[in-house]
Formats: sequence, C-alpha cells, structure tokens
Amino acid sequence: MKKILFVAVSSLLLFACKKDVANTNNSNGSISVVPSSSVPQEVLNAFNSSFSSASEMEWEHNSSDDSFICQFNMDDQRHEARFDDHGHQSSHNVICLDAAVPAAVLDAFRNNFPTDIVYEWKLNTDGTWKAHFLRNGVKWEATFTVEGTQIKVEHD
Repeated sequence: MKKILFVAVSSLLLFACKKDVANTNNSNGSISVVPSSSVPQEVLNAFNSSFSSASEMEWEHNSSDDSFICQFNMDDQRHEARFDDHGHQSSHNVICLDAAVPAAVLDAFRNNFPTDIVYEWKLNTDGTWKAHFLRNGVKWEATFTVEGTQIKVEHD
C-alpha cells in the first residue's frame, strides 16, 4: 500500500508544473528580463494591489505586445501574472504547484543565465531545483542546491 501511495504522489509531483514554453524570440518581438525599475508604475501598482504578499519577483517585457510578465512566489507556490503597459492584468497562472522557488536559487540562476527565461521550475525529490529554459530553440536544464549552488547544466 505504501508503494502505491508513493508512486501516486510521485506521479502527481512530476506533472505538477506548468510546461508552457515562453516564446522568447519571434518575428513580432521578443521577451527580455527587465529590472523592476523598468516596469511602468501603473503596472507595479496593479501588481502590488493584486499580489501584496508576493516575493521573489522576476519581471519580463514582451516587446511584441508591450506587456509585462512577472513570475513570483506566493502562498508556497510559483506564479506568473501578465499586465499590459497600463496595468491591466490579462492573466494569472500557478506555474509550479510543488513549492515556491527560494531566493538563493533564483539569484543563482539569474547570475549564471542573465538573459534566459525559465519556463518551468521543478523541485526534485532530493531537494534540488531544476530550471528548464530555452536558448536559441534548444531546451536547457540547470540544477541548483537550495543554497543556490549550481550543480549541473545540460541541454538536448
């Protein structure tokens, strides 16, 4: 019985994260990581109003539609919200149901991969975090300890 429960829980955790890949470079524009100081005040106000308990925010700008995307931790989950440049929220999704990504891991990823955009974070059963991202159409994975030490980087 314990084995069946373990397999069921493991399967749920394996498929718990959203796997929508961000289009990071298309003919109409691109998505780039931006500091919060580059986000319009209307967008920041709307974000803070809707997600006042959010932490570990990472902002991106989509030049094709001039929208701003924020990935953040809230309620022990990783979220993503999209706003137009006037602060109107167009979407909100939970990216990863496993747990919120620790700040040390986010900082380490951003230091090692400053222009890459994560489309999925996965909490592994050994406590490490795996970032899935695209670079020039190639899928990459980077694995970090909870303290932010990069363990491994590999690609397809």
